[in-house]
Amino acid sequence: MPDILIRDVPDEVNAELVSQAKRNRRSKEKHALYLIERALSFQPAETCGELLEAIWSAPAPEVKVEDIDAYLATRGRRSNRP
Repeated sequence: MPDILIRDVPDEVNAELVSQAKRNRRSKEKHALYLIERALSFQPAETCGELLEAIWSAPAPEVKVEDIDAYLATRGRRSNRP
């Protein structure tokens, strides 16, 4: 199997890789390979933890109360707000 060498990895990237590898009980090298494989094959997240991580890492959309009220109105409901 071919090898790959990545030079000049920034300290913060290396630290995050080590942290993620430890959380996932992998070596740094195995975790880097796992991330590369996922990125290249566009595989979905495999575990609930990965799904939650993806959900919580994305910024929350801005939702206005008026938008919620309008949505509820289309469903024949009204909000419980006074």
